[in-house]
Amino acid sequence: MKTKIFVFGLICFYLISCATAPKIRQIMNSFPIEESYDSVWSALIETFAELQLPIQNMEKDSGLIITDWIEFTGQSNEDYCDCGGLGINIEINRLGKFNVFVKKITENSCQITVNCQYQQTISFGDNISKRKCISTGNLEREIFDLIKEKIQ
Repeated sequence: MKTKIFVFGLICFYLISCATAPKIRQIMNSFPIEESYDSVWSALIETFAELQLPIQNMEKDSGLIITDWIEFTGQSNEDYCDCGGLGINIEINRLGKFNVFVKKITENSCQITVNCQYQQTISFGDNISKRKCISTGNLEREIFDLIKEKIQ
């Protein structure tokens, strides 16, 4: 009986250890744009409205918009965030939150910076835990491309 429990425990440990960490990535999250601050800000607001992103805080004077948590459950690790391999864990949800900062450089140029944070809630039996995920850089690039598209 002790052997069966030991083997079962060893199998469970092996299966849990199959979970892998997210890949470390070099991403671009800051983009220069040759446009006035007001044009960039207007395009940013239009982009948020078009994507129906939940805004938690917005301050034009500081150039900052912060989103509320957004559901990303069901996406692969190649979409917006890499949470690593699950092993035998089950994904309950995958959430993301980000902020966009517009900084005026000159009268006709700005810097757009998009900072993302992601987390995944997983379960193994009755145990529920959260783990940090890593951005793939895709959301940052998409936000910038949409802003740029609206300005042109």
